[in-house]
Parts: sequence; structure tokens; C-alpha cells
Amino acid sequence: MRYEIGHKEKSKAHIIESAAAQLRAKGVEAVRLADMMSAAGMTNGGFYRHFKNKDEVVVGAIARALKEVAEQLIVRVRDLPRGDALRTVIEFYLSEEHLRRPERGCAIAALGSELARMPLSLKRRISAALDDYEEMLSPLLPGESDGQRHTAFLVLFSSMAGCLTAARAEADEQKRSDILTAGRRFFIQAFCATEGSSLQERWQ
Repeated sequence: MRYEIGHKEKSKAHIIESAAAQLRAKGVEAVRLADMMSAAGMTNGGFYRHFKNKDEVVVGAIARALKEVAEQLIVRVRDLPRGDALRTVIEFYLSEEHLRRPERGCAIAALGSELARMPLSLKRRISAALDDYEEMLSPLLPGESDGQRHTAFLVLFSSMAGCLTAARAEADEQKRSDILTAGRRFFIQAFCATEGSSLQERWQ
């Protein structure tokens, strides 16, 4: 059977996109190669035509997931001033919608504990995707220099991921809501409420 030009690249991208949703929903360890291929509507035998091993898919899927979320956030705030844009990002990140849809949400919040246990070789490969994630979102962050915006990104997004993870782990619906509400209030006050002041002044 002949395939159109670019078929292999499209198939590979489709597998990665499908795996990105599966990994965030179920976790890296729970998702098998067979699950990835089945979700993509393909047979297991085709896997090694596109990838060397599962690690290659995991790296690609995490990169795809981070890019997907960054693009979602940028679309939401495209026409807003920076302070209002960041407030909107925080409100979405720590929302019920994001909490209930891990398969379409931030990979850091969905997979943080597993990422921490990965071998150093994989962490280094995923680090490049995290750098790209920061680069896409850094214009929204407060700060008068790249260094200050970098610091703000590290503190804000790692902390929001922790809040979201804690909320997802909570069985009680009201407690989940309390975690999200408290997180939104704290981060908006810390990062958005004092427009015009420096990051250092803001945190003193």
C-alpha cells in the first residue's frame, strides 16, 4: 500500500498527541505501548516504525502536552494587558475545569511525582521541553529583567502545580475547592496585585 507524502510524520505526531493525553490522565507507568497504539487507532506492530522505545514517546508526549497547555493559555489572554493576562492564567490553572481535565492540562501537575523519579538521562531531555514552556509563558510574568521573570516563572508555576496536585488528591469536594480558591487568592495577590512594583519589592 502506498501512503501519501508525510504520512509517517503525521502518524508519529498522532501517536504522540494521543499519548500526551493518556499519560496525563493515567500516569507514565500505567500506560503501556499497546495502550498508546490502540488509542491512536493503530496496531502494536507499527510502533517501532516510529519510535525506538517507550521513553522516546514519553519525552515527545510531555513536550507536546506542555506546548498544548501554553498555547491554550496564550489564546485565553492574547488581547489582555499583562497584569490581567497573568490573573486570567492563574484563575484558569487553579480552576475546577483544569482540575477535572488532567488529560488536557499541565503535565507538571499531572506527572510531577513521576517526573521526579525518572532517570537523569530522561530528565535532561524533558528539561528542554520545560525551557520551551517557560519561554512561551515568560512574557506574562512580572519582572524588570529576564532573570526576574525566570524566578517568577519557577516560583509561580511549580507552586500552582503543587496546589493543583494537592487538590486532585483530596477526596472531599469542599476541601478541593478550598485549596483552589486559596491558591488563586494567594498567587494573584503575590504576582498581580502590585502592578508597577519590582518583583523584589513585591516579595519583601
